Amino acid sequence: MHLRLFFGIHLMLLGAAIGQVSSSTSDLEKGLLERWDGVLPLDGEKPLKLPNPTHKSELQDFAIAFAFRVESAPDAEHGNHILALGNESQKPLIDWHLGSQGVGITLEDRGLMHAVPLSPPITGRWWHVVLNVKRDAKQALTGIWLNGIELNSWREPPGPLLLANALFEPNSRGLGGQIAHLRLYDRALTRPEILELAALPTGAALKRTLTPWAAGKGIMTNEVLAILGGSEAVAVVEDGSMETQLVAQHPIKLRDLTWEADTVFRQDRPMNFGSLRQQLERSGATAAMLIFGRQECLERGESGLAEFKTSLEKLVSTCTEVTPRIVLVHPPAFEGKLAQHNAALKQYAAVIAEVARAHGALVAAPNNSLQPGSTRDGLNLTSTGASQLGLSIAQLWSSDSKAPDATLRSLIQQKNALWHRYWRPANWAFLHGDRTAQPSSRNHADPAQRWFPSELEQYLPLIEAKESEIAQRANELGGKLP
Repeated sequence: MHLRLFFGIHLMLLGAAIGQVSSSTSDLEKGLLERWDGVLPLDGEKPLKLPNPTHKSELQDFAIAFAFRVESAPDAEHGNHILALGNESQKPLIDWHLGSQGVGITLEDRGLMHAVPLSPPITGRWWHVVLNVKRDAKQALTGIWLNGIELNSWREPPGPLLLANALFEPNSRGLGGQIAHLRLYDRALTRPEILELAALPTGAALKRTLTPWAAGKGIMTNEVLAILGGSEAVAVVEDGSMETQLVAQHPIKLRDLTWEADTVFRQDRPMNFGSLRQQLERSGATAAMLIFGRQECLERGESGLAEFKTSLEKLVSTCTEVTPRIVLVHPPAFEGKLAQHNAALKQYAAVIAEVARAHGALVAAPNNSLQPGSTRDGLNLTSTGASQLGLSIAQLWSSDSKAPDATLRSLIQQKNALWHRYWRPANWAFLHGDRTAQPSSRNHADPAQRWFPSELEQYLPLIEAKESEIAQRANELGGKLP
């Protein structure tokens, strides 16, 4: 009886854990009714009609997304209308307002306004707004997203949005400015899809042109190197020696995208976490370093070489959608009883080199054999082993043989701890998963306000402040300020 109960609870917990895993895929064409991808004047006199009369006229779930910028400050007392959706000769169904405190949305002439704050300055900046409506009795999924962050959500009552000869009217009433990427969906969007929409470039936000390593292996000014990999990569980042050695000589920042259980075959993430490409873009990566091979060798052996190559190439190809500047790292040898797998591991290293050549990537070939005692069990790195591996990788760009500066390393470890809390926060289900309706995810004074997502963004200025300290210390050591 007790044993059956134990296994029942275990299976329930396992099911819940698996339920949090998501591929975070997005399909921005699915359910898309209309789109205006050009940059249009926000003071436009002509409304934007929904041209296809055969479109769905009753929308239960729907989403409206757009980016806007204004040139003049809104009326502090009354605010200004910036966009309305309505039917011809009728009052607006949905109205977007801009005031000195933020953006407000009124739905279906109910007089009920939902608002989100804008951090100053309001003018001269692009803001991406999504109204995401999903009528679900169990989960409050109707909400307002600003620049990819959910800030306000509520339960929308039953009843469709009725569209008849519908049109959008952009009208900022003298504020000037533009509107871009206006889209109407006949379904609610997922967080990964909202992140992708928020990342679409506008006419004022051109993407930085990145050159492949083939032009030289030098580190660019303001290089942002994202680190991907499993347990070895996690250990290297947490140790900080590699980053310390690089930052002391080069204008570079590192972003930790590692995850302990990651292999090239599988990178599980929580529900609504976002795809690898989205995470690279959100981290501002201009280069990516992939540290894989050892776990895959133990898991598949020589028989898994072909699958390893296919999966690694797929991972590299995803990274190249964001940046052509890729670095692949040869895996260090096993120790102890696991040393019997080192012959197979060399074949994995050969595959890594082959993939690197095919994609114009750099190869970091650290000393294959770490010093004895560099692992706890022949596989998992000790702090000494992580430092050795990191410094060996750093030799790709650094010839400095001195021990890493202790003060700089401490600052880097502090920065990485802040980044870890930002990128991999605890209680993800309450943040963007399936528990966003819980009271602990909301402002106790106003349950519609999502305090958790906006609070998480406060880590960014803390990370920037710590990186300023890092740059100052690197400059004191004779390095280059980023």
